[in-house]
Amino acid sequence: MSTVPYTFQIRKFNQFGAEYEYAILRTDLSRVKPEIINAQMKTKPHIGINGGFFHSTDDYKSPPAGLRAISWWKGDSNSYRYNGTASNQLSRKTFVAYRDSNNLTRGAYIYAKNLDEVLANYPTATAAIGGNDYNDWGLDGTFATWRSAFVWDNSYRYGYMIVTQNKTVNIGTLKTHIEAMGFDPVNSIVLDGSGSSTMRVVENGTVKLYSTQKEHGRYIGNMIRVFGYDFYS
Repeated sequence: MSTVPYTFQIRKFNQFGAEYEYAILRTDLSRVKPEIINAQMKTKPHIGINGGFFHSTDDYKSPPAGLRAISWWKGDSNSYRYNGTASNQLSRKTFVAYRDSNNLTRGAYIYAKNLDEVLANYPTATAAIGGNDYNDWGLDGTFATWRSAFVWDNSYRYGYMIVTQNKTVNIGTLKTHIEAMGFDPVNSIVLDGSGSSTMRVVENGTVKLYSTQKEHGRYIGNMIRVFGYDFYS
């Protein structure tokens, strides 16, 4: 049997007199794939977490009306090229996986409005995922809710998919905990989050869903998944 191409753990932090838990999935950067699903994550076989921003017109009870963040994988015909919409593009922090001079996959970020800007700066890009920085949330960042983030580590060429598990946090607390995990928040993007925050992972042959336990029926636009490994329950 082949080795599962990811690791999973729960990290715990004590702060403000409470214990906070995060579900963390680690995989090689070369396997970090944005995937447009327009569906409930629980209905898909993919291993991963929710992705970037999208627009819903009926409280997430049916497929989204449209994506609002770049979601692109080289060679995949199904992609979304804008942060925002084609007519209202927004400069947002965007993760880029690219090939370096040794043909190794590395991670970087760029503030970009569209995929053309990403590819102009990273011509060897293999993936792009639109998100947000910690400083770009305004009033929305002050509220405690379910959160999700993607972090990369170029030293070992890993990507980390992270969701809050047992408690809600604001953006400032999320950043503090990302640092406490040993990561540099500069090398990360904050994803759509709130009721969309979900991780689908397999533990000992059983599918587990983490984060917003009561809202796993929410329809989302896209996700970040482990390429090359699906598990059908």
